[in-house]
Amino acid sequence: MKGSGLGAALEAVQRIVPPATGGLDWPRHRDRVRGAERARLLHYERLMGLAHATAVPVALAATLVHVDFMARPATPWFLVLLGTTLLYAIGYHFLLPRLWLSHTKVVLGLLVDVALTTEVIRLTGYHMSLLVFLYYLIIIACALTLETRTLYAICAVISVAFLAVLPFDPLFVNATRAHLGHVLLFLFSVWGVGFISAAGAAQIQTAERRLMSSVRTQRAIAEENAKLSVDLARRLEESRALSASLDRQREETRRLADMVIHAQEEERRRVARELHDEANQLLAALMTTVDAAEAAAARHGQPELTATLGRLRKLASATLRDLQRIATELRPPALDEFGLLPALTRHVRDRTANTQLEASVDTEGRRRRLPPTVEVALYRIAQEALANVQKHSGARRVRLRLRFLPGAVRLDVSDDGVGFDLDGANGDGRSRLGIAGMRERASIAGGDVSVTSRPGGGTRVSAHIPLSEPAETAVAAGG
Repeated sequence: MKGSGLGAALEAVQRIVPPATGGLDWPRHRDRVRGAERARLLHYERLMGLAHATAVPVALAATLVHVDFMARPATPWFLVLLGTTLLYAIGYHFLLPRLWLSHTKVVLGLLVDVALTTEVIRLTGYHMSLLVFLYYLIIIACALTLETRTLYAICAVISVAFLAVLPFDPLFVNATRAHLGHVLLFLFSVWGVGFISAAGAAQIQTAERRLMSSVRTQRAIAEENAKLSVDLARRLEESRALSASLDRQREETRRLADMVIHAQEEERRRVARELHDEANQLLAALMTTVDAAEAAAARHGQPELTATLGRLRKLASATLRDLQRIATELRPPALDEFGLLPALTRHVRDRTANTQLEASVDTEGRRRRLPPTVEVALYRIAQEALANVQKHSGARRVRLRLRFLPGAVRLDVSDDGVGFDLDGANGDGRSRLGIAGMRERASIAGGDVSVTSRPGGGTRVSAHIPLSEPAETAVAAGG
């Protein structure tokens, strides 16, 4: 039972005793502080200097206001002490900390404060109210700046200094028993103020540490954000540079592709011209020769030779027609002479002649000549799309719709065929190359191609090309 009661008592005492504090982070030995921490310590030094300077007017007021009948007027030594105290406060707490800032300096300063306060009290006639005020001021300054052990040591020094001057106090000497309660009350108040100051300082320093920790955390976050911002800016700059490089490469690729297609068209034109100028003439001459030989064989009564030459003439005639068709498909003269719409109309008519496929070419908007690059791209896209319709779709009808829009031109090739799976087409080499070729031609002209299809639902190829320059020549409505 005794053990449990003692434990409860100790626990109650622990709850009453304020938590220990470490005080400010004063440098020790040869340690140095810089930056914000040094500025904070200098601020506390100035606060202690102001507290010491406060003692001067308080001491003067105590000598001028004679509250108790034993108070003595100020002596010259008292005035000298006040002046010394003022100089000490300025020098020790305002000037010296710039050169010497340490834990030892603070402790020595508080001990000097106790001695100066005791001497001021003695020269002012042992004024009790002044004594209490100045000692309390020292205790509070110690609690705010030093650790708890040093605070209690200063309280002990104040108690000893107070007891040491009691034999020189006429009031206490003449009426010891009457003033013994005052002495005990003062000693109790010194330690009470010490405990209370320690508790308050613990709360203040805990809050300050939390605040400083939060400030450091926020500063670290801000620094990290700054680093991330710099890194992000650098990456954005790199991304912009990469994007610009990709744009240049894309433009260069487009220019090279344009050159390749232009070279292809020139080669088509050259081959078509050679087929028309040379091969057609040779076949025409061959047909003339075959006609002459056929007439000679008929005159000489050679029916078999006549039949053979007739078949040869038909074969040469068919070959001539095929060469003319190939030359026209390679580079239709109507595309250069009359523009896209006449060339497209003629190509559809020739391509679907003698077939079961019904084809139509419709237009919308004001018909006009387009830039050569755009006309060639749309013609080749229509040519590829129509060839795919004839080869793969099994369609009965196909419709080409050319729309002249403000600032753009659009070509739609729609059929009612079997359609196909676009994903499957993307996996088929020939289909993929055909669609990629159409898209590449549209991309070189600054446009795009979209393909929509589903099994059993037909197919539509749409090419849209913006016009960056105005149309050149208006075409008559009947052209």
